[in-house]
Amino acid sequence: METKNEIFSQRLVKAVLWNIVLQTVLATGLVFVIQVDPLHPVSWLVSTFHDVFSWKMGLNVVLLSLVSFFQAYVYGSYYTVQQPKYFTRFSMFFNMFTLQNIVFGILYSLNGYFSINLYTSLAESKFNTLKKACEKYDGQCLSEQSLLLQFGGMWMGLYYFLSVHILGTTVLTFPHIYQDKLQQIKLVISHIISSGFRKSIMPVVYFCFFYYLWGNKSRNIVSDVYSLYMEDPPLDNFLNLFMSGIYIGLWFYTSLFFISVYTMRTVFNIVLTEPMKFPIESETKLTLCNALAQTSKFNRYLAALDLKRLAMTDARRRSEIFTLSQPGGHPRNWNNLLDKCLRIINEFNKEIENINGDGSNGEVDSSYNIQMKKSNVSDIPPMSSSMYSSPLRNMAYSPKLFELKDHKQHAMDNAFANVVKTEFNNFIQKLCQKPGISYFFGELTDTRLKFLLIQSQPVIWTCEGLATIVAASLKEDKYGIVQTDIPEVITSLVNLKQNLDKLTKPGLVPKKHFVNDEFALRLRTALLSAVKRSLYKIVITFSKHIHEIPLEHDIQLALQPFLLCKEP
Repeated sequence: METKNEIFSQRLVKAVLWNIVLQTVLATGLVFVIQVDPLHPVSWLVSTFHDVFSWKMGLNVVLLSLVSFFQAYVYGSYYTVQQPKYFTRFSMFFNMFTLQNIVFGILYSLNGYFSINLYTSLAESKFNTLKKACEKYDGQCLSEQSLLLQFGGMWMGLYYFLSVHILGTTVLTFPHIYQDKLQQIKLVISHIISSGFRKSIMPVVYFCFFYYLWGNKSRNIVSDVYSLYMEDPPLDNFLNLFMSGIYIGLWFYTSLFFISVYTMRTVFNIVLTEPMKFPIESETKLTLCNALAQTSKFNRYLAALDLKRLAMTDARRRSEIFTLSQPGGHPRNWNNLLDKCLRIINEFNKEIENINGDGSNGEVDSSYNIQMKKSNVSDIPPMSSSMYSSPLRNMAYSPKLFELKDHKQHAMDNAFANVVKTEFNNFIQKLCQKPGISYFFGELTDTRLKFLLIQSQPVIWTCEGLATIVAASLKEDKYGIVQTDIPEVITSLVNLKQNLDKLTKPGLVPKKHFVNDEFALRLRTALLSAVKRSLYKIVITFSKHIHEIPLEHDIQLALQPFLLCKEP
């Protein structure tokens, strides 16, 4: 059976190959532009051909391959392993200094360093080495422009890592309509180039300011290590830096580096988000139900997307869902699929309920304690007089009395432990509410909701796919296996819709739950729209029979706007 690692690894290898080809094409285009000579087109083409098949280009391809495999490893760590939740400033700050992030930061810095060296080498720039022949002294002098470019390359790699992987959100963006890979690349290549030149301005400004403050220290250390003289005006002066014009070259090479990493990320996203068909029943391959149940968010994304596509376009696989097992005649395919879908929806709904209900934890704990007390009482069997042979019962030697004493002792111990645990938790909560401590250890505003909404894409597809299958069952389900579970599906969707309304309607959501992230806001709107579309699809399809479906009174009232088509 295919595992989650096999599927992801196969796609990563394919993405690496696509990325190497595309990066080689971009490097060839860079050489073609650098060698531009419209007055001598033949020599222009000959020099371009010579540089493309030179050892420099071969070294460039080899290093790009290494960078691509490194990027594949980074993607594998982010998309196959469940990411931890960080809701406080202390935990977010502590997470920045994990061993994995430190290694990735160093590798990204080296990536920027080698990329700048490659681009300066292809451009045949004189700032490709740190040493140059002195004009005033006998010996070698430090080329500070080269030093600035190399340190700038390391800074650009670290800046990209911090902005994307630490301070940003690393998610796969699935297109609404999947197109051919080349078609998608052609659609986004112009946006990638413009974004690379535009977004490289601010990191160059930051680095120039940094070099103004600490550039003299790095210059002195390098010159002392390599025993180099200094004869050029120092660049840790804004006037000298402006007059040298090296910041223009740094901006150009930084733009090329950003274009390279944006292209790499786009190619990986296009290849990884390619739709995949999971079989309904199979003993050798990963089935749709098993993929939906996996903890790997990558496989769950693919399975939820396949569920939506199956429900809308694949009548053959829909018919497999409506079949009965042989022998036995049980709807195993539908039951397994329904269980996995409702688990995804209800788990997400439970998280939304926990965010909306500030006092729900206490109610849950109290109800849990009541249930435990009832279960403890029910565990005591009734006393019977038939077990005593003598008409005069000796209570001191009653075996039931020993059981009652033991039960009372355990109950007292458990009650004491629960009280201590509750008091300790209350003390920790009060301590965390102190102004200074709350700033570092208190839960951040809307961070939990943002984290939850970013993970909501599979829920959107699951709601739409499940509702479409239920609607199609009216004509395709000849055994009527889906109709018995329609109340459960409608109830789950209505509960999710009502909890989402509390996050969108003004006055129902506390101020601390407002989300400021644009991507999370779009996902929240898309999720609510998907739930409404799903309810409309089911209600309109079964409008003639909706009153015959056994639903609770609150659910029936919630369906009235959908029956009247008045739900916005």
